[in-house]
Amino acid sequence: MDKWFTNLTYKGNTGSASIFVMLEELVSSGKLEQGDKIFCLVPESARFLYAYMLLTVV
Repeated sequence: MDKWFTNLTYKGNTGSASIFVMLEELVSSGKLEQGDKIFCLVPESARFLYAYMLLTVV
């Protein structure tokens, strides 16, 4: 669980901005190191479509 980052329990569902809210909070947390990989899964509401991103910390 220490490799997962979520803010759903205290931010709630922020809709289409959720991935940006979460990434901003993760970057500001100081938990990232150069070379870390961030895998993002962004579901689109009720249509069974998903977007994936693999980001690398520089």
